[in-house]
Amino acid sequence: MSKKIVLRARLLVALMVLGLIFGAVDASSQDFGDKMSSITLTVYGNANGDLVIDEQDIDYINGIIAGNKEKTILADANLDGVISEDDIKQIQAIMDHTATKLHYVDIDGQDSSVTLPVESIVVSYTKYAEIVRVLGAADKIIGIDDAIAKYPTFFPELCNLPSFGDRFKPDAEKILALKPDVFYTGTRNSYDPELENKLAGIDVVRLPSWESGKTISGILVLSYILGKEDKAYEYLKWHDDILHDIQTRVGAIPEDEKVTVLLDSVGNKARGVGSGDLENSEIAGAVNIGRELDEGIYPVYDTEWAIQKDPDHIISIITAGYNANITPLKERLDLVKDTFRVTSSAKNDNIHVLAFDITNGASYLVSIAYEAKWFYPELFEDLNPQKIHQDYIDRFCGISLDVSNYGFAL
Repeated sequence: MSKKIVLRARLLVALMVLGLIFGAVDASSQDFGDKMSSITLTVYGNANGDLVIDEQDIDYINGIIAGNKEKTILADANLDGVISEDDIKQIQAIMDHTATKLHYVDIDGQDSSVTLPVESIVVSYTKYAEIVRVLGAADKIIGIDDAIAKYPTFFPELCNLPSFGDRFKPDAEKILALKPDVFYTGTRNSYDPELENKLAGIDVVRLPSWESGKTISGILVLSYILGKEDKAYEYLKWHDDILHDIQTRVGAIPEDEKVTVLLDSVGNKARGVGSGDLENSEIAGAVNIGRELDEGIYPVYDTEWAIQKDPDHIISIITAGYNANITPLKERLDLVKDTFRVTSSAKNDNIHVLAFDITNGASYLVSIAYEAKWFYPELFEDLNPQKIHQDYIDRFCGISLDVSNYGFAL
């Protein structure tokens, strides 16, 4: 690999992580008002760096060709290294849903391509399946991993599909036998980095579903891959209306008056930087003491250290949710309360439990709502996290499910 390619990849990673590929988001192409997600659509052809590929990108490229606009990374729509009329043709094809190839930046900051149209998908994680369904494309899923098969309540339409096994050790032969257009998975750091070689003839799509708070970026890119942009923008409008309200209220709290929190899980594992959960707690207005731990995204913490830090809140994240009633949450809550009984969080009844099912993927906003209400009950007296969760199910999941019958938060 040349130094130029390596440098380009590193630059893209840095820009994606910081959410600053083009700075502030331009809301003019969609009716979101001022409630825009502060991310960029990382699809080549998004020349002006907003959330949409549209006529404004064509205008921008014409400006580059004329020498009136500065060249941007994503302006090279066909990824041939040259900004030209061919890029305008590619943008028009993307808009018309006639493009035969789409180029994008994946979760690892690498340039990737997918052949269009995509008619069939194998998904490797519950959250990937959930995102595909939110985009109205569940009918394209023809294969799943073992975990999805264990969620008949949440994935009644998918749980009986052929499985390729463990998502971390996928059976390539089983995937190849299904002959999907796309295998949808995540980062090479967690999932087999050799999949692209093992799955010859299948496009491996690697996008975020929780990492470092980049869920929305992953949803948007996938919507262009699947030709489901309208569904993505419908979801984004719903998402941003709620998120903007939470951020506006939290934004008025001085930094030195914010509550502190420890995110805990089984095995004394905290949620660290890049976990998505840490970032969610900060969006909800807390100072997360997990930032002091530097041993990966799920660092092991010492109980005595946590007691000495005496966080205002402790939230334990466990496996529960759609596959469980409230009992596992009660059992975990009792255990954590006993462990931290001498802390302010226990004395003030500020120890809670969240089901992992609502802490990442397209439903991650539900966990932020719960946390905001726990952190600042007076400020968010009118916020109803369970109602937000039910609305998400009813509007975007296409299933009949009453969230009050399952254990998500306590």
